[in-house]
This record gives sequence, C-alpha cells and structure tokens, in this order.
Amino acid sequence: MLIKLFTLYVYLQTAFCGCASDMRNGDFVRMRKDYKVKVQRIGRLDSRIMESSGLAHATDSTYWTHPDSNLPAALYLFNLKGALLQTVPLPLPNRDWEDLAQDQEGNLYIGDFGNNANARRDLRVFKLSSETMALQDTMHFGFADQTEFPPLDSNDRHYDLEAFFHRSDSLYLFTKSRARQGITRRYTLPAQNGRYTLLPQEEIRVKSAITAADGAPNGREFALLGYGRLYLFQPEQERVSFAGKRYCLPLGRTGQAEALLYLSATQLLITNEKGKLYLVSFEPRN
Repeated sequence: MLIKLFTLYVYLQTAFCGCASDMRNGDFVRMRKDYKVKVQRIGRLDSRIMESSGLAHATDSTYWTHPDSNLPAALYLFNLKGALLQTVPLPLPNRDWEDLAQDQEGNLYIGDFGNNANARRDLRVFKLSSETMALQDTMHFGFADQTEFPPLDSNDRHYDLEAFFHRSDSLYLFTKSRARQGITRRYTLPAQNGRYTLLPQEEIRVKSAITAADGAPNGREFALLGYGRLYLFQPEQERVSFAGKRYCLPLGRTGQAEALLYLSATQLLITNEKGKLYLVSFEPRN
C-alpha cells in the first residue's frame, strides 16, 4: 500500500505540478524567464542497468551509473544511446546507494546514505580510485542536529539523503525531507577518510523532495533534482550556497528521476529508475 501511495505521489508531482508553489514565497524564479529551455527524452538504458540512481563521467561520451538499494554492488558503464558497455562488480556493501560524485582527478564517490526511515546510524561515502576502482577511503558521518532515530514527530524527518557533489576538497550533501513542509538542508563533508559529525550549513524550502545533485563545470553554479522539478542555483560568490539567484524548471513526466549530471555548462543528463534518459538544454536569452 505504501509503495502504491508513493508511486501515486511521484506521478502527481511529475505530471501536474509546476514551479508555482516554489515561486510563491519568492524563493525561486521561473527558469524560462531568463533561459531558452528544452527538455527531451533521448533514450532508454539497457534493461540490465537496474534502477539508475547516480551519474558520473567515464570519458567524454561514456558514463557511470549504479543501482539502488537491495541490488548488486556494481557500476555500469553506458553511452547516450543507453547501451551497456561494461559492468564492474565492487566488493562493497550496498545498503542504499543513492548518488555518485566525482573529483577533479576522476575519483568516484559512492553515497551509501539513503535513509528513508530516518533511522540509520551508519551513513557513509566510499571513495574509489579513478584508475583501478579500488577503495581508497571511507567517510563515515552523522548529523549533529539529529537526536532521535527516527524523529518521533514525522514533521522533523529531514534526514533522508540522496544528493551530493564534490567541489575542491569537500562533498556537499543535500537532504531529502520526509516532512509535510519540504526543505533541503546543506551539509559539508571532508572528502577524506574519517568519522565526522556534520552541522547543518543552511536550508531552503523546496516543494519537491531532492533526489540528486551536481556542480556545474564553471565551479560556481549547481543543480538539484526533484520529482518533476529541476532547481538551478547561481551563488553570489564562488562558494556552494543557496544565496543568490535560484531558478525552478518543471520537468513534466520524467517519473522517479534519481540521477543528474552536467554534460556541459548548458546541458544536464537525467535518468530515472525506469531507465529513461533525458537531456535538459538551456541557453541564456540575452
């Protein structure tokens, strides 16, 4: 029953909801106001690539993705036609892998931090070598502002996590709220081996639960993905922050979209758990 209700929720979010509710309080402006935007479905992943939940670059024309929880611990290499080029099994636990990040050297970071029930105490990120895919580091962490597992009040369940990206020497994490009044909180995790307790850096109201994130090639902008929405942030300074101009773009019927990747400064690749591939292109109007 819960699965059916969640499926219905995702359908309603993607099929009928635009960005009006995100814009109502002045938190976001409509992206099409300043950009020419095109959202197109470009293909479907090979059926052996199960529940794509994260994206990263392999080469200029091939990409890594991984499955969600309760599926094999592996990375899948594919191209924009959706063809499966390689499967790389990994000797790592997959309790709930939710996103991929990548540093300037090409090393990969797997976010094993899905936390639907807000009850996990073993959140972690695995760092893999870009050359050998061997495990280099593990970052274990918890939230300093979470004291109940899960919080007794469902409106305090802001500690699910499905989105992050790498910039400089840090990983930037964005939570997925399970409360009625949706927010996302940003946390910063050092990208090196250790155990950390993370303080919230800032938060912002969002109508859609956040399922993926990526930083732009210019080292300034970043994007967050939700069900049926894309949020684009242009910080006032060269730092990861919600302060600055913020855009919202309705994505239509993209389903349970879970992964996001900048292909260029003006193009984003999106996958959903059914294996559909979408390309979002945007060019400034002036």
